Amino acid sequence: MKDSSFVVGYVPYSRDLSHPGDRRRLVVWADSKNLKLNISDPLKSDILVLSCESNFNYWIKKAECPVIIDLIDGYLGEKTHWLKDIGRNVIRSFNGTSNLKYITFTRALKIACKSSDAIIVSTQEQSETIKAFNENIYEILDDHSELGNGLIKINQYSENSEVRNFIFWEGFGYTLKHFKLISSELDEYLNSSSYRLCLVTNLTFARWGGYIGKVSTEDLIKKWFPKSFNKIIVVPWSIENLVTYANKSRFAIIPIDTSDTFANLKPENKLLGLWSLNLPVIFSDTPAYRRVASQANLIFAISQADGWAEALVSSEKIRSENYLISANKYLETHHSQPILIQKWDNAIRNTMSHTKSNSE
Repeated sequence: MKDSSFVVGYVPYSRDLSHPGDRRRLVVWADSKNLKLNISDPLKSDILVLSCESNFNYWIKKAECPVIIDLIDGYLGEKTHWLKDIGRNVIRSFNGTSNLKYITFTRALKIACKSSDAIIVSTQEQSETIKAFNENIYEILDDHSELGNGLIKINQYSENSEVRNFIFWEGFGYTLKHFKLISSELDEYLNSSSYRLCLVTNLTFARWGGYIGKVSTEDLIKKWFPKSFNKIIVVPWSIENLVTYANKSRFAIIPIDTSDTFANLKPENKLLGLWSLNLPVIFSDTPAYRRVASQANLIFAISQADGWAEALVSSEKIRSENYLISANKYLETHHSQPILIQKWDNAIRNTMSHTKSNSE
């Protein structure tokens, strides 16, 4: 089947496909094939892909073509309190991405997984939480090629560079909550060292469910870092700002509260993105990060929940060109754009072929 001979419908995160969940995933594959995704009338397609901003069950019931869910988060591995589960479904229902009749979002998601033709997840850990509901599972991570394609060049790393005086972090505002895990240790370290902290993130973000309320990032920083908040800068997220401030940073950190089961199932996307920016990284001990660190021979870069003070003080262990040689080798072997495009090829073509053979 030629790439131009079929139409791929897509229900995206953003209508202009600018959201990271769009442009780093299916859009990369489509662009590589010179295909225009059908987002204006996605049901009139040969195959339909649903992002996590879709009302899965609505589109599955409407579709007459094969449906793939791009389920990048580990909702089904989360041990959610029933009140939170109901609340999540209520918020999503009013936002148009679920329905009140399912009562809980977990129930809605399980029904969707059973009804879809295939599911794309981010990691093998997430696959384990899905396989009871669907056997057609594909593991595909985000593509980070955009980081090297911008107007600002990613600099080669030098552990002795005088211009690198930042510790670096980037992410959505709602993930700042994980800094509470290390706020005391990091506050002391920043206050007593010459380093500053750069947070490339949202200046404000929603308080509940990604849609309701408003939180100021600056207010959080002042609350969590009373001694060192004047050594912390918050920079609006953009690719240009990512590269600019990565070039000014000595190393990056990824603190994760591993008692948060949802966060603990997050994929290695953030770690691989920071490696793509030529930054050594200290990171929490999640299943995905430990798997990658083991394969890359960088286990020593993991920090346990109670070990961040020591990890920060001993950061010279990871501030080296040798660290990045191992990281870049891993990226080339496991995470190149051609590898990711081939995975999307397999998922889409296999789903279409499997569905066609079942209907004959």
